[in-house]
Amino acid sequence: WYQRRVRGHNINLKFYLHDTAFTLALSVLHLRSGQVDLYHVGGSCITIKETIFTSLSTTSVLGHDVTIHNPTKTKQTITVKTGIDTHLEDIQNIKVSGKTGVVYSDLVHSSNGEAYVAAAASVLSHKTIDIEGYKDGNVKLFVSLASSKLPDVGERSEKLKDVCKIVKEQLINLDQTQVVLDHTTHWNDIRKSGLRIQPLQDHLMASPLEVNLTMYYLLSMYKPPSTVPQASTTNCFKGSPSSHSPVLWTQVKSLDAAYARLSSWKAVLATGGCSEFSSSSRIVFYQALLRSFTGLIETLHGLELALNPHSMEGYITLWGIEFQEILINVSVAVNTPSHTGYVKIWKDPHYSESELYACDQICASEIALVPNNGKEVSFPIHPTNPATPIVYIATQKEQLITLRQMIQEHHGLDLHSLEEHPISALFIIVISIVIVVFHALLFHMIYKEFCSGDRGLNKSTR
Repeated sequence: WYQRRVRGHNINLKFYLHDTAFTLALSVLHLRSGQVDLYHVGGSCITIKETIFTSLSTTSVLGHDVTIHNPTKTKQTITVKTGIDTHLEDIQNIKVSGKTGVVYSDLVHSSNGEAYVAAAASVLSHKTIDIEGYKDGNVKLFVSLASSKLPDVGERSEKLKDVCKIVKEQLINLDQTQVVLDHTTHWNDIRKSGLRIQPLQDHLMASPLEVNLTMYYLLSMYKPPSTVPQASTTNCFKGSPSSHSPVLWTQVKSLDAAYARLSSWKAVLATGGCSEFSSSSRIVFYQALLRSFTGLIETLHGLELALNPHSMEGYITLWGIEFQEILINVSVAVNTPSHTGYVKIWKDPHYSESELYACDQICASEIALVPNNGKEVSFPIHPTNPATPIVYIATQKEQLITLRQMIQEHHGLDLHSLEEHPISALFIIVISIVIVVFHALLFHMIYKEFCSGDRGLNKSTR
């Protein structure tokens, strides 16, 4: 996970207990907190937990928090060594907050042949600590990374100086406590919204793990501008649902694949109406991803959920969707083989003073006021031909009234005429009887013709 930030460098953290190396026992990726936990086991059951994260406020800084647990009664000595494995050409020692750091710089190449000058610096090169019996020890490590595309190999030396300067300044001015605080704050703000899916037997829909991993990688790699203007998700997405687009959600297995996936999503969101998301915050970007999954489209009449029940089986819940300065939640459930189900809408109780209205497909039913106490309103889902949005949401009742009048007057549609009615059992029985009778008559005619042919043949032989 953290290697993709380095553009070719591989950061290694090694632990030694009396010259005996620890082995990696378990790794855990926390999607909600944006960090990776690595658990190592050494002699005498001493365990080490590495917590690794990328600073979202300074995306070129990686943080390591190492906790060492000594379950024995005797004091243990642990040596922590860190390094960046690469073809080193320039190594410079620097002083950072009284600790020794090392700057590594090199020319690296990505798989597509583009050249980069890259540099990295670590706050800690090595450290030995003593841990008393039944106690814990802690080591904090921060790594600063920077790289620059190299259009001309002849500019390598000058570019290298610039990149190393950036790395040194970041590391020297690094407030370690603030980096940890910023990381926690950013991920808490992001995770006020989210997506929960249970696709059941829908093999075409991306799996929950694929969706969450993709969003995690995109959020970690997305770098908003230094100055973010006031942005809104208004009219941010108008494309078709991406829930059944495997190319956007399959797991990435390389650095280049991760960057290609980010480029693909930029193109998808730009096509869907989010061409300016690159100048917005990470939260707006995340909102666009959530809306795209179910095709939650914002129009002049409000929000409409353009999810086709024919192409879905399972449960999808979106929470914390920003709409007209209100956080709303939407839950959809569709069963097979009837493709019927329900959709529920409720809003965050903190927005009790803001009114929210909703109606079902083509607004055929009464327009419902979403309660202020966090309770939901529910509408049935019916498959229609052609497919229609399964729910409409607006902050003003007049918007939905106008929408319903427009649908009825200009399109002459009603839900009953659009519903796909199942074939009745009586019709199936009648058709079956007709088919059986037809085949019986056909068999009788063939048999009669065959028998008459046999009698004629017998008379000729006599």
